[in-house]
Amino acid sequence: MDASTIGFVVLAIIVLLIIARVVYRLLLGQGMTETLIDSDTKAAAVSLGGFLLGVIQVVIPVLTGPSHSFWADVKGVAAYGIGGIIAMAVAGVIFEQYSRWVGAPLREEIAAGNLSAGIIDGAIFFASSQIVAGALSGDGGSIVPTIIFWAAGVVALIVFTHIFRSLTSYDDAESVKSNNVAAALGCAGLIIAIGIMAGYAVAGNFTDYGQGFRDFGLMMLATVALYPVRQIVVQMLFLGGGFSFRNGRLDHEIAQDRNVGAGLLEAVGYIATAMIVTRLF
Repeated sequence: MDASTIGFVVLAIIVLLIIARVVYRLLLGQGMTETLIDSDTKAAAVSLGGFLLGVIQVVIPVLTGPSHSFWADVKGVAAYGIGGIIAMAVAGVIFEQYSRWVGAPLREEIAAGNLSAGIIDGAIFFASSQIVAGALSGDGGSIVPTIIFWAAGVVALIVFTHIFRSLTSYDDAESVKSNNVAAALGCAGLIIAIGIMAGYAVAGNFTDYGQGFRDFGLMMLATVALYPVRQIVVQMLFLGGGFSFRNGRLDHEIAQDRNVGAGLLEAVGYIATAMIVTRLF
């Protein structure tokens, strides 16, 4: 990579981060400085951290795409970079509205200093960025299939999260509102894992909708592996509990004991499984 290319990449990253700052204020109603300085809460900082990591994840495929002429590259980075950041933020806001619908108003809880809400919100933005990055990868498709598969990924993220969290014996929304960090970590790990798999499912070169949705469906079907990992690997092997389809030792450790270590292990189990599955496909 020559000096001019490095300079272009660095400048593009700086400009896109400035744009991300503007998008954050417009969509979320609070500036980054207000979040970190005026609010001065761990919840807001963790949420913002997930947003910024997501921005970088979105920017990477934009900057590593094939180079053409200087002005063509500038236009491409501007269009896909800005569009990708907005798409990530919009996906995050949509998921936040879903969380509000199930009883966990994340924005209000974060404003109140609820760390659990901040953990989940940060995970939402990072998971959303995985979908955007996947939709922006590859070649051979126009903006229309990019938007369609992005939307499919966002829907899958919400639907599969809802299904999996309904299998726990405790109410995730109530756990968030009561600032149960253990439950938040487990839920955040699940959201990120599904985001990784959904992002992988929408990645690659576009050929046609039939093949695209078949591949997408197969990958999302593979998310079924996440629950046995939770109940067998985490609960039985790591925590030494017996097998149970529902309401076992892991649920007890998270809901009653608020065991942060158990929640973290659950999150790691989900994310590790998603990483393995996406490498095998």
